[in-house]
Amino acid sequence: MAVAHGQSSISVDGDIITVKAVGAFNVEGITKTIEQLKFFIEGFGQKEFKLLFDYTETEGGTPDVFDKINECNIWLNSQNMVAKAVVVHSEILFKILESRTPARHSQNEQSFDDIASAINWLATQ
Repeated sequence: MAVAHGQSSISVDGDIITVKAVGAFNVEGITKTIEQLKFFIEGFGQKEFKLLFDYTETEGGTPDVFDKINECNIWLNSQNMVAKAVVVHSEILFKILESRTPARHSQNEQSFDDIASAINWLATQ
């Protein structure tokens, strides 16, 4: 069995679910994070929610990580997600994320350089 690489923490503040990802991820690490995220979202029942992804300390992932992220976004598209904010400092990582996860394109999503701007935007959605 492969060891999960990459760490994440998930928290909830009102209707905003925040996912902070740290390090370099492999498929086992991202699968664990996605399972945790789904648990939090399912806790909302049918209520609307917003997502904040903090990728400021993420170093990227293996190619199959982006396949799993795309699968998660397909699932998110069937949930009551109102908006999603992505905070990322690496333009390269964001471009890879954009190109490898086409299920994101139909979402109400914005990218930001800092957490405060992302939270302010989510509050208006």
